[in-house]
Amino acid sequence: MPICSQCDRSFYDSDDLHAHCRDKANHPYCVSCERLFNTFEGLHQHLEQSSIHRSSSEYCGSCNRHFVDQTSLFRHLATSSSHNWCFACSRDFSSPGALEKHANSRVHQARDIGCPICNKKFKVPSAIALHIESGACHNITRHQVTKAVQSLKIAATISLSHRIEYPSRSAHISYTASDKAWNGYAYECYLCHRTFNTLVSLNSHLASPAHDADEFGCPKCKRRYKLVSGLIQHIESEVCGIARFQQVQDFAQDLSDQFKRLLKF
Repeated sequence: MPICSQCDRSFYDSDDLHAHCRDKANHPYCVSCERLFNTFEGLHQHLEQSSIHRSSSEYCGSCNRHFVDQTSLFRHLATSSSHNWCFACSRDFSSPGALEKHANSRVHQARDIGCPICNKKFKVPSAIALHIESGACHNITRHQVTKAVQSLKIAATISLSHRIEYPSRSAHISYTASDKAWNGYAYECYLCHRTFNTLVSLNSHLASPAHDADEFGCPKCKRRYKLVSGLIQHIESEVCGIARFQQVQDFAQDLSDQFKRLLKF
């Protein structure tokens, strides 16, 4: 499964990963090339040095053809059998069927699903869950979200925990690395022994859900997830057929209405 190197989240397929990266303003991601860089410095260097980006309005990289103006390039992208081009995303697809699937996907949905805590809008329910779990919304932590969901009436169906209780602001174990994590070659995580080039990257890894326990499971296929957002993403993908996307939206709305009260205290 594709993994986002910035936040250590796994995705069902590369399309979901790219959609995630495009929606994250704090990810150094080149939309045109579908590349995720380690740093924004690397992204900016790529944009400055790449000939494709310097003349992208007049050059088709796939066909290695130059055009006199942007209108000519767009006409080429729209009519050439070599391209299945989405003008909204500036992306090329492998077949007309893939383009049609993309055009009907959630990527082009309006941001009309509201966060139950603040006034921000999102395209899909899992994005709301990720938003709240990130701590960006009223400083609510992912641990509080997990406890809140576990305390709801649906907990027996999706929760793996036998310690379901009312959510509280009790302390959670957090890990921080120092310069002592340097092993002579890289900064090493003392929990999983994964290595990182910088201490900042290692501490970002330690602050992520990478070492959290699995808390939720799909009632149908029994896949396990550390966060409720991961479970919602799985259901949204329709990979195991537990629900259609509209049912996911209805379920998420009901879930949001229930835990809104639990998280605001």
